Amino acid sequence: MSENLNLSEAEFNEIKYLYFLSRIERMGNIKIASLVKLFKSPEAVFKADLLSIKNTEILSINNLRTFENVRKSKAAVESLEKEFGKLLETCEKKNIRISTYLRDDYPKNLKPIYDAPVLLYYRGNLNPNDIYSIGIVGTRTPSEYGRQMCENFSQEFSKMNIPLMSGMAKGVDSICHKTACKFGNINYAVLGCGVDVIYPPENKKLYDEVAEIGAVVSEFPPGTFPDKPNFPKRNRIISGISVGTIIIESNARGGALITAGFAIDQDREVFAVPGHLNSKQSEGTNNLIKKGTAKLVMNADDVLVELESKMKNFVKAKYKEEKKVLPNLSKSETVIYNLLGFEPVHIDKIYEGSGFNISSCLVELLSLEFKGIVRQLPGKYFVRA
Repeated sequence: MSENLNLSEAEFNEIKYLYFLSRIERMGNIKIASLVKLFKSPEAVFKADLLSIKNTEILSINNLRTFENVRKSKAAVESLEKEFGKLLETCEKKNIRISTYLRDDYPKNLKPIYDAPVLLYYRGNLNPNDIYSIGIVGTRTPSEYGRQMCENFSQEFSKMNIPLMSGMAKGVDSICHKTACKFGNINYAVLGCGVDVIYPPENKKLYDEVAEIGAVVSEFPPGTFPDKPNFPKRNRIISGISVGTIIIESNARGGALITAGFAIDQDREVFAVPGHLNSKQSEGTNNLIKKGTAKLVMNADDVLVELESKMKNFVKAKYKEEKKVLPNLSKSETVIYNLLGFEPVHIDKIYEGSGFNISSCLVELLSLEFKGIVRQLPGKYFVRA
């Protein structure tokens, strides 16, 4: 029995036999959970007589045959034992914990969803407040507008200590996690690989920060490498843990729309941040709003109004951002500032629109940067901060 995992004998057997059952071909989460409900424990399912299993009518004839072949084969059972032993060794070595859908530390919102994972691997700590969490997902290639919207929403929720869920992917997901970590706010990164596999690799530092503040979570056993079919599967966990999911920029067939679909099936709220009509990155989100599939939101308060009945016991007082008052601007600074928006504008267009020469434009832009209301981007592009 594993001492580092702090498992009692009952917990050890629960994990062991759930693992055994999950390794049998075509024995998915739904069938396993249905059998455990009837037989009261995973061990009882694995050791039940074949007729009792057959009488439940949960398994097909082929399922029953495969199930029985594994149980009757000494070599197959020994292989499962050996495999499970290696799993526990890996978890101890890499500080990975295991929860099951039968335990109290398992995310409460996730338990009732269709196809809830019977085993959940994680690094960090699961927190009971994840029952109030909000998912934020979106494109891997956000526009500057999308980046700012993600930062704004993530920051507002983090200031209210509302846990955030996302998928650690490039783009919107990573921005969500980085912002939450910046404010020391609980956030879970749900992976489409094992929790010991950092993907994308450049998120190593972010991975460590998330595990320190919240948790890195996966239904896939340690060592599982990123595989395309895994990512849609992990999306149902992001939406499943969350009371509502916000989509920030997605093209017409973006992966974030899969998350929205799962959220709808799970009877969760779906929100979308509107984008520019000519932006491909906002085509998916705008369509969600157009079809009435998602509710249009512009800030955290819009989300909390819709989730009031579910969040009122947690959010005692909504965070209200103080009305932003611009610092005193000179006439020339005002001209430059009024030419900018939340989409990047090149210096050439600023020069053409202002009537100033290039040098004067750059001086005024630098002054606006010092005042914290303008941001310079690579390639001599500028946006309002």
